[in-house]
This record gives sequence, structure tokens and C-alpha cells, in this order.
Amino acid sequence: MTCKMLVFFILHALNQDSSTAVIRYKLIVIGDVNGQLHPIFSRLAALHTKNNFNLAIIAGNLFSEDQAHTTELFAGNVFIPFPTYFTVGSNPLPQLIVDKIEKNEEIYPNLYYLGKRCTTTTSDGVKIVTLGGKPGDPIVGGLSQDQYLPLHTVADAKALYGNTSADILLTNCWPAGIRNGSRVPVANDSMLPVGYKHISDLCAAIKPRYHFSVSPSLFFEREPFYQDLIQNAPGNNQITRFLSLASYGTSKQKFMYAFNLSLPVNSSSPAPTGVTNPPWNLERCIRKRPASDVDPFSRYGQPSIKRNRGTHSRSQRDNKFQPPGPGECFFCLSNPSIATHLISSIGEDSYLTIAKGPLTTSTTNAHFGICFPAHVLIVPLAHSPNLASIPEEENAREKTFTEMTRFRISIQNMIASNSGNKLGTITYEISKTNGVHIHWQLIPISEKLVREGLVEAAFRVEADNLSYPAFLDRDLGLGLHEGNFFRLWLWAPPNGEKIEETSKCITMFFEQDFKFSLQYGRTVLAKLLGLEQRIQWRDCVQSEDEEKRDIRMFKAAFREFDFTL
Repeated sequence: MTCKMLVFFILHALNQDSSTAVIRYKLIVIGDVNGQLHPIFSRLAALHTKNNFNLAIIAGNLFSEDQAHTTELFAGNVFIPFPTYFTVGSNPLPQLIVDKIEKNEEIYPNLYYLGKRCTTTTSDGVKIVTLGGKPGDPIVGGLSQDQYLPLHTVADAKALYGNTSADILLTNCWPAGIRNGSRVPVANDSMLPVGYKHISDLCAAIKPRYHFSVSPSLFFEREPFYQDLIQNAPGNNQITRFLSLASYGTSKQKFMYAFNLSLPVNSSSPAPTGVTNPPWNLERCIRKRPASDVDPFSRYGQPSIKRNRGTHSRSQRDNKFQPPGPGECFFCLSNPSIATHLISSIGEDSYLTIAKGPLTTSTTNAHFGICFPAHVLIVPLAHSPNLASIPEEENAREKTFTEMTRFRISIQNMIASNSGNKLGTITYEISKTNGVHIHWQLIPISEKLVREGLVEAAFRVEADNLSYPAFLDRDLGLGLHEGNFFRLWLWAPPNGEKIEETSKCITMFFEQDFKFSLQYGRTVLAKLLGLEQRIQWRDCVQSEDEEKRDIRMFKAAFREFDFTL
């Protein structure tokens, strides 16, 4: 064998190994620091010289309520030896820190903000899901609007269900029932934090490998536990380790936890000693939400772009056409960039939001009594390209479809009621197996246009003009095994004793490689309504004040029809 051939075979072997190699990352997690920046980072620096950590995570408060220590930080008197991530604990973030984050500036060398309700993938590939703060009152659409105050809502927890997995779940609160089935002794039960069901539901939904929390006066490490009952899932059964760390400086209690995290996950690894069944009643826990590989377009038809927010995120060395995950998809509530002020209602399996850049305006149907756009999106909480891809467990896809239909009917009734039955609705769906995040768009329109068949005719004529496949009079329900399709629901309310409700569904099927325009539905309606200048949503973007006015008016009109209240 020649030298050149030997080099080739060695390089080939190395490339083969690198594609499947398991890499171990060294992590360290710290409890509440409460502003003691210099001593904690000096200690980390000393440990780093011996252990060479990849990253550190502050599970609780990095800063105290006394914000004077931020002066010491920005004076450059603190050395942070390696990438360190923090979130919102039980204290609000200092204003100087908030200002840095808002301006997308570097906070401090090696210091990165995770967000309060967020999904972050570090440059090493470690996926961290975060829910900071304590439970508080809902502010907008059930979601906490201020990302720096130490409050969150149950809806914030639900917003993170789009993640199908995580290496680390970070919550300031304990999950309810975490000690069920555990034999780990606790010296004083009164020192244990209160547990919350929405936190245990979140842990059950995303099935993290590690779940970290804080308990100021003590350290608690539960036995590892399966996320499904052992007898129900003897094979691939995710194991979670829950640990709660004491505050820095607590006597005789562990406030640091160092460990190795292997990536990718080796599913064939033996189960650890002492692993138990899940600590909570799985019948009450919210199911895992799905994710899928999908097209690289986002909520409003443009590529998803992450805000910097001072985070240490994965390099763009990855495939530039890599589809967005739940943390980047602008339909997923776990995306920190989502416009929460547009959200009206959040159900168990789906949510309702008004459209950014709506087709209709506040004047389009004002003469019918609808003085707001009423262009609405009905979106599953599940990050899935179509309804058929939502997992079958616990009838997830059926529940999602049922709730989305309930939202659609509720909006129809609201539109009819507020317009004196002069307006009907058009709802359309683009279902593609390689889509991003399935959703329905609903737009009000004259009931006469629906009843006389003019809307249906417009869609059929435009399809014919574009050489699209013909529509079929067919409602697919969940659309199982149906491939790609465009579905249209046409509805007009009853009007008097002689005119009954009009309800019809038509569907167009197309092949995977067919060039179907994502603007088809909006284009047809824009032409029909004389709003051709509003075909592109980007040309119709409103100011945030205008959007807030529209959502206030929509929520007021929808309130008596909103089954989530």
C-alpha cells in the first residue's frame, strides 16, 4: 500500500468516526448567587483550571435586589473564566443588565442571558429550556409580557411544550409531586419549596435529561426517574434527573453541581442504579409536543431569524437551510421573539392570534359593525408541519383538530353576531408534509358572497388560471395519509327564518414537488375584496400601538365566545 493510499484510508476512518463520535461536555450548575459575583467567579476560575468546563449555568438569582454589585461588574472587577448562562430567578434583573439585553449588546465577556421563557442551543449543542420566575397573574393573552420581571404564568409553561426534548430544563420553581416514590431523606420538610403542577406538566411534556431548580436552604437530588411507566415503555424510556441547589454560601449544603453531558444521547446506555417510575400521575400530565423537519419559512412567510439578545448561540456554520425548531419558529410560543401582544387566547392544544400585516383593515367591514381587521390565525401548540404528523399518544391530533375547529366556530359566531349576520368567514389551510408549523387563517367576508358561490368560484377560477389541480368537494378531517393539500372552509350564517346556514369545505391536492404559492389564499381574497395592494403582508405591517388597539377590540368582541376564559 502506498503512503498516499494509507493517508486516504486514515482520513476516511477519521471522518467516519467523527460523524458518530460521542462528545462529553463538562458543565457546572450553581444555585442562587444573589450578587456575590466576585467570590463565585473566583471559585469557578479555580475549578476551571483543573476541570476545563465547557459552560456554567446559574439556576437561580445571579443578581440580588440591591443592584450596586452591577457597578462592580461593569467596572471590570469580575473575571468570568468561561461561558456562563443566567436567567430570571426570584429577583427582577437589574436595569443596567436589561438595557444591555434590549440593545442586543454584549452584557459582559462570557456572560449570556438565556431569557425567562426560552429555548436555547449553545455553541456546544447543549439544548436548554428555561422558565424563570414565580407564578404570577397573566398579562397578555395569558403570557407574561415583561421578560425581566420574576413572574410567569401557566400559559408561559405551555408555550414551551413545542420542545420534544431538552438536555436541561431550568425552572425557578419546583415541580409538584417530585418526591413521590423517592426515598431520599430530607431533614426538615418545612424547608422544601412549594411544588407547582404546571412545572411537573412541563417536565413531563419535554422529558429533559436534567431538571435543575433552586431551594435556598438545602440541596436535594432525587433518584433518576423514567418519564413513562416502566411496564408501558420497557424500551426507549427517557430518564430524567432532578436536582435542586442551595444558595451560594449555605452551610453544609451543595450549591454547585458539576457533571458530564454526552452528546449525542446514547440510547443504549444502561439505566442508572435506583431509577424509579415517574413521580407524578402520568394521566394528568401534559403530553409531549412534536417537532419535525420542515421548510425554512416562518410564521409570516419569511426565514426565521434569531435575535442576538446577548446569547451564546449555535454558529451559523450549520446548514443555512436547516428548518427552524420550536425556539426559532414564529408560530411556537417558546420562541422568545414571538409577538405576545397579538395573542388573544390559549387553549389546551392550540391558540388564537390576530395576524401581523392583516389582509383586512379596521375599515374593511366597519359598515357591518366590525371595526377591527379580524384576520385571525388558529395555531396548534404542537410544532408540526401538518395535523397528521402530530403524535397519536393520548389522541393528541384529534384533540388539537377538535379544539382548532371549536376556535373556528366560535370566531364565526362572533363575526356573525357583531355584524348582524351580514358577514361570513373564509378559513384556509396549507398542509404540506415538509411545512413548518401548520395553522389556519380566518378572514371575514360578506355572507352574500359566500352564499351566492362567488367566493368558491373565485378560488376555482384562480386555480384554473394558475394551472393548479382542480378542487374537490371534500373535507379531510385530520388529513391522515392525504399528502399535500390546500383546504378551504366557506361559511355564512343563517339570516332570518328562510335562509339557513351555509357551510362547505373544498380541497385541492398537489404533489410534493408542485410549486404551490403560499400566498394563493390571500391573493384570491385580496382580489375579491378589492385589496390587491395588500396581497403581501409585509406591505401591511402596522405599528405596535395599532396592533395593540386591534387586539383590544378583538378580545372585547370575542370575550363572550371565548371558551378558554
